[in-house]
Amino acid sequence: MNGDDGAYDRGVAAGEIAQRLAGHDEHLAKINGSMDRVADRLDTLVLAVQRLGDAMAADRATVVTTASALKDADEARRATDVRHWTPFQRGIAVLGAAAAIATVIYYALGGRT
Repeated sequence: MNGDDGAYDRGVAAGEIAQRLAGHDEHLAKINGSMDRVADRLDTLVLAVQRLGDAMAADRATVVTTASALKDADEARRATDVRHWTPFQRGIAVLGAAAAIATVIYYALGGRT
């Protein structure tokens, strides 16, 4: 029976090892599943960060374009606001001023008496 006892002990030890290995296999399967979920979420985050970067670049380009357009519009507005008088407009202004001065002098010297 000594031979049978050794075989039995070896069988029990082999069963315990097999049970422990099965427990390790289940544990590794859970870890691998968790790692797959982490990898999927990481891919999602990487894509989201890339989209944010693209949106920031597009926003910068929009800001530059808008600032340039506003600058051009302001310069155009200033150019139209600072128009010079034409010779005709200057002549009308001189004639109007002369008529106003003549009227003031006329009344100041006792006109319409």
